[in-house]
Amino acid sequence: MLSLMVLVACGAGVPQGSCPKPEAEAVMFPEDAALRRWKAIAEDEAHAPTAPQAAALVPELVAYLASPDPVRRDLVAYTVLDQWIRNGVLSDADVRTLADQLVDNLRGAIDVPDGVFRRSFSALVLASIVDRDITAGLLTEGQRRAILAAAHDYAHRETDLRGHTATRGWVHAAAHTGDLLVELAAVPGLSDGDRAMILDAVAGFVVRKHGQILRDGEDGRLAAAVIVAVRHGVTPDALAAWIRTIEAPIRSPLTMTFDQGAYAARSNAHNLLSSVFVQVSLASEPSDGERQLLEAVRAALRAET
Repeated sequence: MLSLMVLVACGAGVPQGSCPKPEAEAVMFPEDAALRRWKAIAEDEAHAPTAPQAAALVPELVAYLASPDPVRRDLVAYTVLDQWIRNGVLSDADVRTLADQLVDNLRGAIDVPDGVFRRSFSALVLASIVDRDITAGLLTEGQRRAILAAAHDYAHRETDLRGHTATRGWVHAAAHTGDLLVELAAVPGLSDGDRAMILDAVAGFVVRKHGQILRDGEDGRLAAAVIVAVRHGVTPDALAAWIRTIEAPIRSPLTMTFDQGAYAARSNAHNLLSSVFVQVSLASEPSDGERQLLEAVRAALRAET
């Protein structure tokens, strides 16, 4: 069923090479000496290499982020980079260098076969970097703005929005970018306009007619980005404009001819609004902005029925 939906979504107008191949074939990823060495490093968090040694190893990990092998990409590359970033194994200078590399990855061409892994997991590692920046202030203002701009643009152009695959593991571009947007929304010094840009990035994944129903928890992680942005400050006009954008696919009349892009956008919009509603409703002390968000979403869901 998933393969069928991907093929429907990857029809005319989608860049050649940007859509995945069906995973009917068995894909084997043999273990070699390098992978065994990295698995040992990943499993021994207490004995991480020193900063100079770790920095010298980072290019191998960045290369692994692009691997279709979920062990190399997820278990090793993401796990180790996340540990080294959060635990201070990499110096501030090393993290700044890594951030620039990952932003370049996020801006990479869409039409590279299997290129989604490099893009998606670069977004996830950038989330770890922004989280460290919030407490340590290690990025430059230019780097923060570059990460925000790259995340926003990426949300409006990624075409491979699968969740989990049979043999290549998680793709999860929307969820990983959602995690990055959550961290960006909490960065001190962002303007209301910057946070409106985060809301627009969420909309890029949700209402764009890419044809993929986000069914693997993406709505919850994108909803979290919306809530954090609103909590830190979004103008009423910007919030109202965003609600209208998300409502548009739901309010669009159905036609006798089935349109996969319109159907997916309608489903994704409903799921996002529902997830925002549940998360804010469960908040013990919602902010004024969150209460405004809750009422706006409540009205949108009522209008849907």
